[in-house]
Amino acid sequence: MTGFLAGLLNATVSAATVFILAGLGELISERAGVLNLGVEGMMLSGALGGFIVTVVTGSTWLGLLAGIVAGMALASIHAFLCISLKANQVISGVMLTLLGTGLTTFYGSRWVENSIDGFSEVSIPLVGQYLVDIPVIGVALFRNTPTDYIALALVPITWYFLNYSNIGLELISVGEDPEMADTMGVAVFKLRYLAVIIGGGFAGAAGAHLSLAFSQLWVPGMTAGRGWIAVALVIFAQWTPSRMLVGAYLFGMLDALQLRSQALSFSVGSETPLAGLINATIDFLMNGQIMATYPYLATILVLSYAVIRTKNDRLAVPSALLESYSRETD
Repeated sequence: MTGFLAGLLNATVSAATVFILAGLGELISERAGVLNLGVEGMMLSGALGGFIVTVVTGSTWLGLLAGIVAGMALASIHAFLCISLKANQVISGVMLTLLGTGLTTFYGSRWVENSIDGFSEVSIPLVGQYLVDIPVIGVALFRNTPTDYIALALVPITWYFLNYSNIGLELISVGEDPEMADTMGVAVFKLRYLAVIIGGGFAGAAGAHLSLAFSQLWVPGMTAGRGWIAVALVIFAQWTPSRMLVGAYLFGMLDALQLRSQALSFSVGSETPLAGLINATIDFLMNGQIMATYPYLATILVLSYAVIRTKNDRLAVPSALLESYSRETD
């Protein structure tokens, strides 16, 4: 059991990195007032772009950079449609998810059988080599891939950026009241562009982590709905990076559990009808295909919770979310 828990925690950290990166990017975009439902497509583009560049160049860092650029490229389209052309943010985001899915499926088919040496696990300098031997939690906390460490570092950086930097505070004001922010001299359109493109870069990095570190391969549709979960995580986190971290690890554990469930075996030894029913229920719940649905069931619960909170006016939704802004001219 100790070995199982250690493996589960280690897999949880790597699985959570995808949600941290994609969720932080969506959080930044939404704090500026722009909903981005194209996260899934941007993650797929980042995963394929990063994988191709890594195969061609042999450099995982160039691959990660390529994944970020790929995500930013799709995000630029979303920004242009929603900010400049005032298109419906929901329709634009869904369109970009479909576009990203279609393009990566078509162009990625010839890269499926390629293999790479992706990011390898490294210990934290100086102290990691000593702390990694701690039972159960040692490997999970102190020996991970570079992208895992980057994702963790970005949580406090994003928190500080949004709450204490001038640009971050201006970005939040744009998401709350763009007209007032414009009156105060804040560059509303530039900041919204910046937020959406940065968010796309985060999503691309999440996809690159998936193909370069988590699985180290490319498979069409490999994000498997994780982008949609990242969008729901923003609601769960109430638009705060610290809660985003907690939610990412919860969903990461659900994601990792389905990969590790084959190592589990529970049963009631008694041969009574009640014991048979309990064993059948356990077998059903521990079935790999059933466990694969747990992250999405959790997403439904999160969204249901958000709707209830919204009705009670207790959810910290940015006031101008989904609202296009047009500067009035005389």
